[in-house]
Amino acid sequence: MENKNLSDFERYLNARPLDVHTWSDHPEVNVFVNDIYSQLSSIQGNERINKKLLKVVLLDLYVAWCTDPELMIMFSRDNNAYKAKSRYNEIHIGKKVIGVVDNLVTEGIIEEKRGFNDHIRGIGFQSRLWASSSLREKFKSARFHQFQFCNHEGRESIVLRDKNKEAVEDYQDNVITNFSRSLLSDYNVLLANTHIDIFDLEKPVIEIGSGSKAMRLAINQQDKFVRRIFNNSRWDEGGRFYGGWWQRCPKTYREKIVFDGVGTAEIDFSGIHIVILYAQEGINYWAEANEDPYSIHGINDIDPNIDLRAAAKLLLLTALNAKTPGKAFGAFRQQAESGSPEKRLTNEQLNSMLNQLKRKHEPIAHKLASGAGIELMYVDSQITERLIERFTRHFQCPILTIHDSYIVPFGWDRILHREMQAAFAAVTGVSQPVVEHTTEYYDVLENEPDPRLANSMTDYPDWTPSKRHLKDYESFKIYKNKPDRETWVPDWTMVY
Repeated sequence: MENKNLSDFERYLNARPLDVHTWSDHPEVNVFVNDIYSQLSSIQGNERINKKLLKVVLLDLYVAWCTDPELMIMFSRDNNAYKAKSRYNEIHIGKKVIGVVDNLVTEGIIEEKRGFNDHIRGIGFQSRLWASSSLREKFKSARFHQFQFCNHEGRESIVLRDKNKEAVEDYQDNVITNFSRSLLSDYNVLLANTHIDIFDLEKPVIEIGSGSKAMRLAINQQDKFVRRIFNNSRWDEGGRFYGGWWQRCPKTYREKIVFDGVGTAEIDFSGIHIVILYAQEGINYWAEANEDPYSIHGINDIDPNIDLRAAAKLLLLTALNAKTPGKAFGAFRQQAESGSPEKRLTNEQLNSMLNQLKRKHEPIAHKLASGAGIELMYVDSQITERLIERFTRHFQCPILTIHDSYIVPFGWDRILHREMQAAFAAVTGVSQPVVEHTTEYYDVLENEPDPRLANSMTDYPDWTPSKRHLKDYESFKIYKNKPDRETWVPDWTMVY
């Protein structure tokens, strides 16, 4: 797997955590696992449990290899990292997985770089795993397909975290959890049966950031499971929906997302938390104020190179989530771009900006730097839940959510716009919030055929799908249309 053009540091950065939820009961998968298990001469313990642990490791290495032959798996050797009886670990992967990995390494089936510290850069690395050359050859001749992998049945989709952000294991179900879990079950099935991709990628990997913060995001049909996460041991704080590679995908790439070969449009709420706070005060912000919530003027001694509106927006958003002004200022500088003049703004300068924002938003000034953000997230999660329900159960149309922004197929954006307004009104009591298109959708409409009449991306001549995308989508269609797809054996490999 070695790429001579990359340093060891760069290779180790190209890694993701072990996904303990990867599973398949396909007969050929079991044959494959049994064959590898027979090579582990020194493995000890319960054979059934060992094979289960082995299957998880091998299948996740296979998914990583299909995505990017150089992608490594991050592996923790801390026994405390594996809670076999956790409600969030339905396959019950315990610390014995470490022994299984040790056997695989000893037999030369996988390779490992043990965890270490890079003292030059001050970065610590977990252990890295990757398939050996012999295992990669077995992957190439394997008689199964990554589309036949799934999340293990019963994977928990409702997560409750305490004030220390630790998962709560023994919560009691209630009306909220029962409804949300049922809805997410339907929603995750819809996502699993929809081919979601970025149409022009020749390799299904996006490079994000640079240096020590660089990462690669895999674009595949496995990373689509969505959960709802509540905070502070409460069912009315947090509650946002997380999961799916699109949530970690930069906006410039999201514009190229396609559902089953059809282009998409993205719409987001404008200033949603500001509007929600005004609504809680009985004020319809857009009807009564109707001005840019982030526009401020007359701040003294500010570097002229600073985009004052952008800085005010970042400060206002951090102030909504911070409990004190000082924490808001620290969060502002942390999120400001490295080396930018915003990074050098002093607490005094930021305080002047915050005071002007408070004067501008006097009805909700008491909410700034008060820790209100976690409650606002619950409100916007209620709006998102309504949209997921409408599109999943009423329209049977896929929708992707990025908190207060939503992606639907071309032609469905008009319906999305209407449903966003209805959901906002139902949750907040305020009608007609302003929403914005964040793609060039209307420009496309002027030059291309009506998207509602389009059957695939090929109807858009300026959009050329990659060969990789076409092959992946064609394979997905064949698999999904197979009546015997649980036992289907493919005639190709999906390695790019």
